[in-house]
Amino acid sequence: MPVRYLLILILGSVAMPALALQPQDTLRDWRAATGADRDRLLQQLEKSSDGGAPRKDVLSCLDDAASMNAHADLTISEVFMACTKRTPEDSI
Repeated sequence: MPVRYLLILILGSVAMPALALQPQDTLRDWRAATGADRDRLLQQLEKSSDGGAPRKDVLSCLDDAASMNAHADLTISEVFMACTKRTPEDSI
C-alpha cells in the first residue's frame, strides 16, 4: 500500500501546473516561464507602473537581462523598472 500512495503523490506533483510568474520571482524564473506567463506578468507590471518605454523594448530588455547569468538572481520587478526607464540613447 505505501508504494501506491507514493506513486499517487509523485504523479500528482507532476500533473500540477506550475505556479504563475510573480514580480518577486527572479530572471531565472522568467527564462524558464512560458510566453503566456511572461505576457500575463508583463501586463500586470505595466498596469502598476507609469509606463515609459514601448512594450517590445521592455520585453527585449527583460529577455536580454535574463540571458545573462550574472543577472539571474535579480527580481523581475527590479529589472522591469530599469527597463521602463531606459531611453534609446542608453542602448548606444
